[in-house]
Amino acid sequence: MEDYSKLSDSELLQENPYDSGKIAELISRYMKTVFACARKYAQSADYEELVSDGMEGLLSAIRNYVPEKGEFSAFAAVCINNRLKNTAKRSVNRRKTLATEEELEELPDRSPTPEENVIERESCENMQKSLKSKLSPLELRCVEGVVMGMSYGEIAARLNIEKKSVDNALARARSKLREGMGGNL
Repeated sequence: MEDYSKLSDSELLQENPYDSGKIAELISRYMKTVFACARKYAQSADYEELVSDGMEGLLSAIRNYVPEKGEFSAFAAVCINNRLKNTAKRSVNRRKTLATEEELEELPDRSPTPEENVIERESCENMQKSLKSKLSPLELRCVEGVVMGMSYGEIAARLNIEKKSVDNALARARSKLREGMGGNL
């Protein structure tokens, strides 16, 4: 497996930016941004929902990035923040309370401390290592496809395998991950 950690963001986004290894590297680099932005809106919405939507914002940034319009890091931050702002607005509306744009922008800054950044980075690295050590290459690629929002059919076409093979690989991956998490998955 190729080591993408030494490549810059722009290098990762050039020449087949849909390579699962490149996407995994970008996700690991920007997970702390997702967590930090999610904390910013945590008073207005469920933190787990925010993290999930923040990851979708990051994946959207990866899919839609145009190098001529600026740096990827700035584009990703805008995509993540906009996605989370919309999630917070939906959550506030669900609770039947109205919030203005100004109220959302005045939320206290819950930026992580340097220690929290280190802990989150180590946690992400440990998660990545754990997934790579527990899952076969096929299982890992199928899980990455699901994380990217692909259907089983799209994953099968991309990996040039049968749809049933994707289903089986994901079932094995879930089983392995359940065992690794003490049955809490």
